[in-house]
Amino acid sequence: MAEHPLLNILKTHPEYGRLAANLASGAGCAAVFGLGEAHRTHVAAGLFAECKLTLLVVTANETSAARIAEDAAYYVKEVRHLPARETPLGGRAVAASAGLAARRVEALAALACGEKLMLVVSAEALLQRLAPPAALTASAQSLRLGQRINLRALAASLVDAGYERVDLCEGKGQFCLRGGYLDLYPITAELPVRVELFDDEIDTMRTYDPASQRSVENVESCAIPPASEAPLTARAREAGMRAMRRKPRLEAEYQSLKEGIAPPGAEKLLPLFYPEAYITDYLPEDTVILIDEPQRVEESAKLAHNNHLELVSDLVARGEAEPEEAELLGSPMKLIGSLDTPRTAMLFALTRTYGLIRPRELYRFETRPASRYVGAGEALAADIINWKKHGYTALIYAGNHAVRLQDMLLDSGVDAAVTQRLARPAVPGEILIAGESVGRGFEYPEIKFVALSETELYGAAREKLAVAKKRKPQLAFSELAPGDLVVHEVHGIGRFVGVEKLTAAGVARDYLHLVYAAGDKLYIPTDQLDRVQKYVGGEEEQARLSKLGSGEWQRTVSKTRESVKALAFDLVRLYGDRMNRRGHAFSPDTQWQRTLEDSFPYRETPDQLTSIAEIKKDMESERVMDRLLCGDVGYGKTEVALRAAFKAVTDGKQAAFLVPTTILAQQHYNTLAARFAGYPVNVALLSRFNTPQQERQALEGLAKGGIDVVVGTHKLLGKSVKFKDLGLLVIDEEQRFGVGHKEQIKEMRRNVDCLTLSATPIPRTLHMSMTGIRDMSVIETPPEQRYPVQTYVMEYTDAMAREAILKELGRGGQVYFVYNRVQGMERFAEYLRNLVPEARVAFAHGQMSERSLERTMLDFMDQAYDVLLCSTIIESGLDITNVNTIIVYDADKMGLSQLYQLRGRVGRGARLGYAYLTFLKDKVLTDVAEKRLSAIREFTQFGAGFKIALRDLEIRGAGNLLGPEQHGHMAAVGYDLYCKIVEGAVREARGEPEPVRVDTVMDVPVSASIPHEYIPREADRLSMYKRIALISSRDDVYDVQDELIDRYGDIPKETASLINIALLKAEASRAYVTQLSVRDGEIRFVFDRDAPLDGAKLVSVAGKIDGAQFAYSETPALVIRRPRSDAQALYGMLPQFVYMLVDCAILQK
Repeated sequence: MAEHPLLNILKTHPEYGRLAANLASGAGCAAVFGLGEAHRTHVAAGLFAECKLTLLVVTANETSAARIAEDAAYYVKEVRHLPARETPLGGRAVAASAGLAARRVEALAALACGEKLMLVVSAEALLQRLAPPAALTASAQSLRLGQRINLRALAASLVDAGYERVDLCEGKGQFCLRGGYLDLYPITAELPVRVELFDDEIDTMRTYDPASQRSVENVESCAIPPASEAPLTARAREAGMRAMRRKPRLEAEYQSLKEGIAPPGAEKLLPLFYPEAYITDYLPEDTVILIDEPQRVEESAKLAHNNHLELVSDLVARGEAEPEEAELLGSPMKLIGSLDTPRTAMLFALTRTYGLIRPRELYRFETRPASRYVGAGEALAADIINWKKHGYTALIYAGNHAVRLQDMLLDSGVDAAVTQRLARPAVPGEILIAGESVGRGFEYPEIKFVALSETELYGAAREKLAVAKKRKPQLAFSELAPGDLVVHEVHGIGRFVGVEKLTAAGVARDYLHLVYAAGDKLYIPTDQLDRVQKYVGGEEEQARLSKLGSGEWQRTVSKTRESVKALAFDLVRLYGDRMNRRGHAFSPDTQWQRTLEDSFPYRETPDQLTSIAEIKKDMESERVMDRLLCGDVGYGKTEVALRAAFKAVTDGKQAAFLVPTTILAQQHYNTLAARFAGYPVNVALLSRFNTPQQERQALEGLAKGGIDVVVGTHKLLGKSVKFKDLGLLVIDEEQRFGVGHKEQIKEMRRNVDCLTLSATPIPRTLHMSMTGIRDMSVIETPPEQRYPVQTYVMEYTDAMAREAILKELGRGGQVYFVYNRVQGMERFAEYLRNLVPEARVAFAHGQMSERSLERTMLDFMDQAYDVLLCSTIIESGLDITNVNTIIVYDADKMGLSQLYQLRGRVGRGARLGYAYLTFLKDKVLTDVAEKRLSAIREFTQFGAGFKIALRDLEIRGAGNLLGPEQHGHMAAVGYDLYCKIVEGAVREARGEPEPVRVDTVMDVPVSASIPHEYIPREADRLSMYKRIALISSRDDVYDVQDELIDRYGDIPKETASLINIALLKAEASRAYVTQLSVRDGEIRFVFDRDAPLDGAKLVSVAGKIDGAQFAYSETPALVIRRPRSDAQALYGMLPQFVYMLVDCAILQK
């Protein structure tokens, strides 16, 4: 691969040439002066590429380590950041998310296997004790086509290597076995791998999508690094058990080891398992070592070491840790001293005194940081003219906006060439704009060279090197477990007991066993699963089982239909009224609009771009816009809204943001003021914290047009507020306003474009149902995240709380401590102040007066406090990027969707976020809490708990959209059936004919089932029964067949029959057949009495079938009598007859 042009430039720098030659040859330790942070990353990447040796960069803290690794990755591919291990010492974690562990293992395994890397570590990561490299190489495995393997032995070795055996493999570090199949998700892989065996030989291997479980592409081999950085080799297990035998506190861990299972949190017991090793033991002898600001590295290392020893000493005294845990961090003197090699360079921005290491060689660079040009195109044009005059070379990396930047410079009389991809070295003296990205710009005056990045041009690099986006997981029928509630469209809400095999008329089939009120039982054939859904719609504990045969369920459904129908007619009428109202048609986007949008520091998600386009189209039309923008917390709705506001302002109109709380008002004001800085846009805040003078000035500015954008609470609805020319109203979280305010809002939005924002997502199906009666934009794509929130599910102890708080304070951050008991909160705040006297603790809950609550929150936002002890009021709305740790007390008492939203409060900035979901030690949990806690454990992966949380949230969003009464109906009939009812009501309200829908009951003498041996896991079998029951076309058949073969192998005969019956049922339904039965000598088709059939065609078809005649009673039927044919033979004739009948149906759209 060609060297990056910016690395090529370094070769023209004489001082760099000397430095590179000396480090490559090992001429002695060097000190390098004059390098700013961007220059240091640039030089480090250059040295790695030129010396072709492993290169270690040691920096003071995690933030700078992550930034250096991220920036260096633009220049060289083989960069890894080894983040410091985050194992909470105080308290046992029962589950932890795999993200951090995966990144550590990836780096360590690559080094252990001899790969040449540029590795970046913080001072703390340098000190951390590790398993020896040999333990990782011994636990690493690989699979390839044609290889012979023993599945049982492989499974045992995977468990030893830290992998978890599960029923369904969908998360990193998991594997599952099904017959001759192995599904495995290597911890460092993008996708999991499905291995298919023929006897004991690997026949095929392919990657698959963990969400759909469908294959993606064939592969020939698969590398399997250990899933833990402390894999259990035989020697390590022996050593651990020997040490633990003498430690009564570790009895549970000892028993785990005895059973061959790695105990949770084994990393903190590393010294019991392995001899001493550190990251330096993973490096080749000829490694080039760069120490970034050595004094700061030494200070950070000593501080981390002292804090660790103090914490362990405290825990040992309380009987909550083992003395050996002190050895998890090595001696700073010894480890920093070990970095003194002939290939070491210490990097300084300025001249400094040396620390533990003395240099033999000195190098000085003359450098300057790149200037910033955000919103200052003229300054950039002037500088380019100056560079040309003095013979400078300049490479300007403008990402997607290269051509637009070229046009802007041309307007200023400056000519610069554009290339979309620069693969050649820069020509001296050229000014070139590249359509690519780099992290940060820099200047080397000695060689007359400047590089600019999007950070200097627009405020931040748009092309973040982010983790892969997760697709929003769907809650599958496979999540159904015994004891769960289900909804049958005809019989109502029942409880699922299990799947049972029953024999009727000599044919054995699987049935769903459901229990209803008064213990009534119902057995549902698996070919009717299209009528059964998992109950989702409210608290399961509060849902009532339906009574069979009472008519109660039918009344509930009927009541829901009537209410939904009234709502649909109301919405259609309002929509028609809005379509006829005329407003201001805004002009197309201006150059300023494009410049503002270019300065957005992240790459927009596809949904954001779609929403922006929809809103602009509405604004540019003559009719008054009234659009709802839905999206999860942190999905970028504010950016969409502020672009609309800017569009209004550039067209001479004013924009108003109406929000329910002062805190939200302050947040929006800060965001708008920051984004509009550098443009002639005046932004004002109108809330209860304004002084009388500020309020008077704001009101005057609105009336006279001096203020372009105002952000305010319900104060904006006051009679004293007069706008000169309001063009856009943005309403955030409208459902949180009172009834009186809602009426005023209705009046205010009558003749201006209105955009309403909702932070609760809404179900996609509901969104589709509402199309055409409500203008709605939905942002479902999560934004690019650098790192997912590191989540721990663990026992609460004083030690873990203190450790977590001090760790966050140590990196200059703040903490949310969620304690959902208002009564004891003040006392708990005092307990926290005594536990962590170093922290400033405030508390906030919903029963405080509004003014004092807002004051506390604003003080916390202004960093007057370090820890906010609070109830779940922070669940929605708050967005403070400096808060990156959340501790949830009694997490087992909270709903999954609450925990999902609470976790979403942290990790919103550039730092890694931490969530500690805690439960009380030795607490006896209720069944409900136990079930919830096991779901929370899965919560650290994209498992069932995560999917349920998302679905709960969507239901809350649907309630916000349609009102509390509809939320009640949704809880009564379940979410899925409710959505079907809405769809029907909307169609009726629009005057579209309701199609005749027919459910066909099949009674055929064929064994049709999914054998237990074919799909052993009941949940997967149920899911597949559901998939087959939903077949509606031949394409669906092909899809199901492909999936079965892909996941489970060749399809058994009885499963093929099941698929065939499902297709026949779908086709018979199109012919309006309600019952289809096959007996010896007879086939009977019973038609729906309202079936729109072509009578003449039907008579003609019947005439062509030997033995066919009509039977007329309440419902028409066609009977085909063949006395000499048995049932099996007649079943074989069915497809032919069914397709002839479909031809007689008058099909509806």
